[in-house]
Amino acid sequence: MSIAVVSDSTADIPSQIVEQSGITTVPAFVRFGEEEFRDGVDITTEDFYARLARDKNVFPTTSQPSPGDFKTVYDKLLGEHDEIVSIHISSAVSGTYASAVAGAEQSDPSGERIKHVDSRTASMATGFIALAAQKVIDDGGSFTDALSTARNMVPRVQFAGTPDTLEYLKRGGRLKGAQALMANILNIRPVLSIVDGEVEVLSKPRSHRRAMTKIVSVIVEEHVPLTNLAVLQTGSTSQAEADEVLEDLKGHVAPGGMTITASIGPAIGAHLGTGTIGLAASW
Repeated sequence: MSIAVVSDSTADIPSQIVEQSGITTVPAFVRFGEEEFRDGVDITTEDFYARLARDKNVFPTTSQPSPGDFKTVYDKLLGEHDEIVSIHISSAVSGTYASAVAGAEQSDPSGERIKHVDSRTASMATGFIALAAQKVIDDGGSFTDALSTARNMVPRVQFAGTPDTLEYLKRGGRLKGAQALMANILNIRPVLSIVDGEVEVLSKPRSHRRAMTKIVSVIVEEHVPLTNLAVLQTGSTSQAEADEVLEDLKGHVAPGGMTITASIGPAIGAHLGTGTIGLAASW
């Protein structure tokens, strides 16, 4: 039996790993004014952050792939594979999962050949689930094995980060202007995570250092040894810090586990802005 794994660009799996793994990624959309781009197809992550820094007066917006986008991908894959495991960003924060389900209903009316997993998280925390499912398949596992592995991982992954500025959350309607102003005055660096599928503020420290200490506590120290760890960043200005954080933390990952730095892509980065640092892990 031939099995395919599908995810979406909010999983932030680095392009070289996507190519090596064989996972199919359906792009989300990002818009600057009237211009629309497919995440990772029509605009690279590097170009997105460069434009974000350059075009201060044009606020980017995002949207999930449509059911039709998923149907196109599923139709092609079902012509080459027997079954599909499709793994996506939390349904509580994006309509991507619903679009994937709707697309599958058109492509696979029986409901037997395409099965979905709501990761209840985002970014590389979702990516680690997709990669785990693909590994099961590569190791000769069945469709049921891959699906069970993915679903069992959902409570064993987490993503958290701290943005450098609250401006993008405010402009995107996810934070009131007065809250953002007060946070900036107090130099608050909120620690954001996805808990039980929903975005939550875990703490409101008054420095970047304290924010990172909290993230390490929540993601790493509570779950060692980790099976995988990604240090995530938005924009090249954060890369040096990401490399340093990974070097400090890689000893908490079990032998053979994945340890990488990765960029948060446009679909999520549009709401965080440049300078964000975060962690995603599985255990």
